[in-house]
Amino acid sequence: MIAATATFALAATETTAQETPLCDPQTDPTCTTQTQSGDVTGSVNLNVTVDQLEVTNSATGNSLAGGIEDSSGSLTARQTMTGATRADTTLVLNGESDGVIGSTTLARGDYLGVSTDGATFALDAAQVATGDDVTARTVVQSPTGHMLAGGFAGTAAVANSVALGGPSSSITGAVDQSAQTTVLAETVADVQYIPAPADFSSQAVANAVQASTTGASHQDLTVRQTNAASTIEARTDVYVDNAWNLAARAKAGANQTVLSNAGGSLVAATDQTNQGRVRAVSRARTNLQGQTTVSARAVANEVIAGNTDIYLALDNTQLNTGGVEATATYTGVSGYDAYVGAEAVGNSVTGSACSQCGGEVNITNNQTNNAAVTATTNATIGSGRAAVIGTTAVGNSATFYVSRPGG
Repeated sequence: MIAATATFALAATETTAQETPLCDPQTDPTCTTQTQSGDVTGSVNLNVTVDQLEVTNSATGNSLAGGIEDSSGSLTARQTMTGATRADTTLVLNGESDGVIGSTTLARGDYLGVSTDGATFALDAAQVATGDDVTARTVVQSPTGHMLAGGFAGTAAVANSVALGGPSSSITGAVDQSAQTTVLAETVADVQYIPAPADFSSQAVANAVQASTTGASHQDLTVRQTNAASTIEARTDVYVDNAWNLAARAKAGANQTVLSNAGGSLVAATDQTNQGRVRAVSRARTNLQGQTTVSARAVANEVIAGNTDIYLALDNTQLNTGGVEATATYTGVSGYDAYVGAEAVGNSVTGSACSQCGGEVNITNNQTNNAAVTATTNATIGSGRAAVIGTTAVGNSATFYVSRPGG
């Protein structure tokens, strides 16, 4: 089944942030409606002996992307995914690879991306994902192989995603995301020898919104995200016989909103509700190792709003009733340094503004967590030089501050 894909270029309008256009494509040229009911599958299967390899595998149910430059415009978008989205990558690597081995696998139910440049842009977007699953998998099989220059394998599964932003822009409007589907991202690797940096990661998210504006910019956004009873899971499982600089990471989240702005005010209202299970599991095993990092992070609801200018106003509401689990496990026979950490959070919000600009932060925050939150770290090391082990489990976390530009 072919996914629905569209691109757009916004014409100048006189629409203001207070005007919410109706989504009727016959009468409104800025309106787009996409519905995908069939399954969308991307598959890569390789058995190769090569010095260098770059693999990209992407499957998306509905995709809408475009931009607006030096003008004013608006967009009303409705995306609905009721089929499954799956991206599977299997790499069998033979012999020695002198160059970098890289693999990126991505599965998305609904995607909306808008780039802005010197623009005033109003958005009314709604995304619904209710298919059986959104699954991304990567398997790297090289039990006798040598990745001499290192490499990476990144796997991501996202049910609904919105990405906005650009320089010298004003972005206003609303995003409404709703998901009820299994979201799974999994990375598995078995390699004999990697004498260079190697990073294996997985990330699973039900609903994600990111808006980033720079220069003389402004944001005024309302974001509502709901994840119904479901399972959101990221799994990373890596075995390398001899690893010099190895990382195994897993991140899982139900609802995620990240807003960053510069050169003006950032005003946001965020409302996140999760009923699903959120689970991140990362495991690494080595016989000989130089440095190994194993991390797992699971957060049900997360909001990050940062303004490197004067003013931040954030009205945040978060409710979590689904279990949150993060587990990081490392088993090593002998080597040098090991860093192992697991973090699990029910609700998390961070807000910041610029202190040297006379920053002002105005926050209304309401967080409720009614579910178990568990973080577990396991480490078994036969012999080594240093080990740094950490575990963090928090029901509700809120951090607000003013800081210098750049940190």
